[in-house]
Amino acid sequence: MRNKILGIIIVLMMMTSILAVAKNTDYKEINNVTQKINLLLFDEDDVPIWNEGDKWSYKLDSISIDFNDEDFYFYLEARSDNLNIKVIEVNEESYVINIYTPIDGYFRFVTAIENVGPINVTGEFKDALQSSSIGGTITFNKTDLAIKQANIIINGRVLLKFIEIPYYPFNLTPPLPIPIMVNLDIKLGNYIPIIDFPINTTKFWGIPSTNFTLAGTIESIWLDIISAINGVVRYPGVIEFLAERFGIDPFMLKQFSDILFNITPEFDIEYFLNEYIGGNVFELPEVPPILTCFSRDNITVDAGTYNSYNISVMGGLGNIYYAPEVGTIVKIIGNFEDVLPLISNINAELKPYSASYSNKGFC
Repeated sequence: MRNKILGIIIVLMMMTSILAVAKNTDYKEINNVTQKINLLLFDEDDVPIWNEGDKWSYKLDSISIDFNDEDFYFYLEARSDNLNIKVIEVNEESYVINIYTPIDGYFRFVTAIENVGPINVTGEFKDALQSSSIGGTITFNKTDLAIKQANIIINGRVLLKFIEIPYYPFNLTPPLPIPIMVNLDIKLGNYIPIIDFPINTTKFWGIPSTNFTLAGTIESIWLDIISAINGVVRYPGVIEFLAERFGIDPFMLKQFSDILFNITPEFDIEYFLNEYIGGNVFELPEVPPILTCFSRDNITVDAGTYNSYNISVMGGLGNIYYAPEVGTIVKIIGNFEDVLPLISNINAELKPYSASYSNKGFC
């Protein structure tokens, strides 16, 4: 309010000066200038108010998630024709949204177990053939729509390729269609706001540094099979026989069998990371003020045309278009590699007839 009062005073002073020195001034031009000044000073939108049942749907042409930490690398590339989002809970502090989408995609996971060896695995999701999907919930802070935590569920069949696994040349094996259920819990130390509300056309901002913890489980019939086989291997004398037969150090084979005993049949992600990788807490660096909003544009997507705030990343490396009319982002596109944490590439837009949002609650 203080800024708005100051803005009114400035506008009145400017208009008084103009009228005092320009008796023959074109008053239409004065009106145009006044409108531009008012737009500059007062055109802003506060954080949207969501309600239970609000829903949107997106076409996700591509998204790439790239995370590289010491002794831990994960890459995911995915796409979907129908990413559905629905607000399922509203409380005093948070919004909880449900997400669901069938996916096509690819991932790679690389790590190393101390004193045992490296693990290098790739996988391919096939929506049409394998019925793979991603679902779950994401929790947003109510006052600024900052991301607080997420529970992500990956379900379906994965064409898994073992590039490198201790004690066995799986790289000679063709990709295996493995049914899998991943339940992943992600919690952020500091919440991550993507848009700095209230949003206007004179803003620039960054993203604070934070950390996140990973927990959850992985379930698969193949983990059950591995657990059963490992149970046989642990019979007295079997490890020594296999070590001699294949020329493997029996102590190392026993160590690997102990690890399998601890992580199967249900793979506990938090336990594995803490016990064998060095921890389940990962750091995300601060992003400097490279997000800017200096204009509003009419953006046409599959759902229609919306007057949107044009949020530029790194001077045009990517763009995020936020439309107050629908209370969310209507389009996002860009290659953010080495600029934003986690997301290196994304291209998505709002689909037709998908938004049930009503902006009655806007501030």
